[in-house]
Amino acid sequence: MAGKTDKNSTEQTLYRLGLAAILTVAAVAFLIRWFQIPLTGPLFACPIYSLTGLFCPGCGGTRAFRLLFRGKLWQSALCHPLVLYGLTLFFLFMGSHTLKIFTRGKIKGFAYRHIYIKIAVAFLILNVLVKNLAWIIWQVNLLEWTAGL
Repeated sequence: MAGKTDKNSTEQTLYRLGLAAILTVAAVAFLIRWFQIPLTGPLFACPIYSLTGLFCPGCGGTRAFRLLFRGKLWQSALCHPLVLYGLTLFFLFMGSHTLKIFTRGKIKGFAYRHIYIKIAVAFLILNVLVKNLAWIIWQVNLLEWTAGL
């Protein structure tokens, strides 16, 4: 019985964190629009890429978000597969748990599993390896290549 309670408290905590994330993103988006803050330029350049010429685990993430919100799912997944994967899990989890609350438990929420984190780490590792190997071996910048698709 203790396992079920632990699972419920974990999922409640994750749901609350998800709500906080939604509010935070909405507030930051509002401030960016209100103060017309540009999201390009040297301030947003990747320091690892700038110093080493190699891609870091996060390289392509911002571009993937922009492409995703323009409806270009394939290009977004190519730029950074973790963005599409993470947002899909986030919306499944948040949507199902919101329905669970409104239906008073008649609809079950999307269950958290540790495997989701392991898959995310695998996406990060593959993202770094594929981008850097393509650059080192063939001098192909996959981020620029996806822009041409």
